[in-house]
Amino acid sequence: MEAFRHSYTVENNKLIIDLPNNFKATEVDVIVLPTQKQDWHDDLTSEQLASIDRGLDDLKNGRVHTDEDVRKGVRERILNAQKG
Repeated sequence: MEAFRHSYTVENNKLIIDLPNNFKATEVDVIVLPTQKQDWHDDLTSEQLASIDRGLDDLKNGRVHTDEDVRKGVRERILNAQKG
């Protein structure tokens, strides 16, 4: 089957796909759209949620580094490594 461009819109919870006039198919691919809104947070594993909680705790307790501090530290390490 040749590749083709198509567009789609959703109106009143109905998917409308605009196909070229010369489109012919012997099989149909099924597109499944979610029936309800789902937050990405609901799909996180317990390990991922624990990691987020640790990060929030670090932030709350001041265990953070500014971007400027990190860049300065990396720059110093590179310079020290070049000096030998």
